[in-house]
Amino acid sequence: MKKLIPKNKRRPFPYFNISFPILIDRNGDYSITRYFKFTETAIYRFYDEDQHDVNKLFGFSFGFHHVNSVRFGWRPTEDLTKIEIVGYEYVNKLRIPTIPICDVELNTWYKYELKFKGGVFNEIEYYVTDGTKQHGTVHPIVLRNRFNWGYRLYLYFGGNKTAPHDIIIYQTNK
Repeated sequence: MKKLIPKNKRRPFPYFNISFPILIDRNGDYSITRYFKFTETAIYRFYDEDQHDVNKLFGFSFGFHHVNSVRFGWRPTEDLTKIEIVGYEYVNKLRIPTIPICDVELNTWYKYELKFKGGVFNEIEYYVTDGTKQHGTVHPIVLRNRFNWGYRLYLYFGGNKTAPHDIIIYQTNK
């Protein structure tokens, strides 16, 4: 499915993603898998510090997303030839430093998997693969409550600025 983030907007149009509540058990597991392909339109240049802001791809919250959440983030690489994929997290209202995962090629499908592993693990796993190479990282997380209401988080541009031009990203759930 083609996702268009129009110029000067933050969300794809038309925007149909509805966030239904999800229940995440601190002692259980929860995961979301999506497939994305970035086009050349995902490359942009801001001539200030906002160039390093992270756009959001998808993820989920444990409560409100600016309190506790985990997401895949993206931004153009410094040389503007690829897309940098990062982990983007809030834990107990604190924005965790961006977690580098990998760079992805334009016009290539990649599988993105985001897992919460509860129980004795208490960690977030980020995985990205094109079917040949797999990139990933594991990051510890501590949830205060046994059961956590949350919701899924979807594609969002920003940072501080809106999209500088129309951006097209393809997504499927395969």
